[in-house]
Amino acid sequence: MAKIEDVDIPTYDGLKLKGTFYSVGAKKPCIILSSGFSGTRDHFLPDFAARFNAAGYGALAYDHRCWGDSEGLPRDEVDPMLQVRDYLDVFNYIAAHPDVDPSKIVYWGSSLSGGNAICAAVMNRSIAGLIVQVPFVSGEAISRLPGSSPDLLISNRHPGSEARAQVFPSSAEEVLNGTCKAVLKDCGAIPFMAETTRRGMRYAESCTLQSLTNIILHEPMAYIHRVSPTPFLMVVGDRDVTIPTHLQLEAFERALQPKTLKIVKGAGHFEPYYGQSFEENVAAQLEFLNGIL
Repeated sequence: MAKIEDVDIPTYDGLKLKGTFYSVGAKKPCIILSSGFSGTRDHFLPDFAARFNAAGYGALAYDHRCWGDSEGLPRDEVDPMLQVRDYLDVFNYIAAHPDVDPSKIVYWGSSLSGGNAICAAVMNRSIAGLIVQVPFVSGEAISRLPGSSPDLLISNRHPGSEARAQVFPSSAEEVLNGTCKAVLKDCGAIPFMAETTRRGMRYAESCTLQSLTNIILHEPMAYIHRVSPTPFLMVVGDRDVTIPTHLQLEAFERALQPKTLKIVKGAGHFEPYYGQSFEENVAAQLEFLNGIL
């Protein structure tokens, strides 16, 4: 049975990130988890933590700066470069905890935080491994997809701007007919949102427009070859359209050994969080962890 406690994690620039630590006893391995684009630490991360705990691994899930219960302004702003640096502060915090073996800490990221974790792993040779699922790999590639609006970003970028962007689509129909204005133009987001609602989770409906500018400059693919020699697992859905599958596979090809690829058949960007795709996903992650810890 895991001991669960909320914790405050100090950052280099003076903020407090709110985390939840799932301890399974003294000097145990620990997995550091954070959510994707607009997610918070209660968005399915407890499910992964529970499976890790059952296998004898502790887990620390935390909210990104400016999101959830963590400090930071502007609220609901995504800044990947700052989020990447926060991984190191979270590592330093949990490595000093008596319930954690500092030589057996693994970075874990999903979607946007998957890309963040790739970059963070390059900065920290003390981690024992890296797990990313459906990772964001290239701001350049995403900016070239149909529906991106660089002119909108430029015209609304000024001090004090309250311009915001819708995160999730309102319906599958607007995605299919090309009228969707949301950041995540993916029909798979609709059942994902329904599942979060069914579980009583809250989710942000919008983010700052500046978040999109920040993401365009984020290039995990440019750094992924530098993760080696840290053991690395990438989990990919073969029907991902949010971060197109072929982009994730291209990034994986650029990574050096040791590396492991798991392709979840029939899964898009959102399916690996719950249901049968989650079961297949987490089984692969546990197999990887058992091999490196």
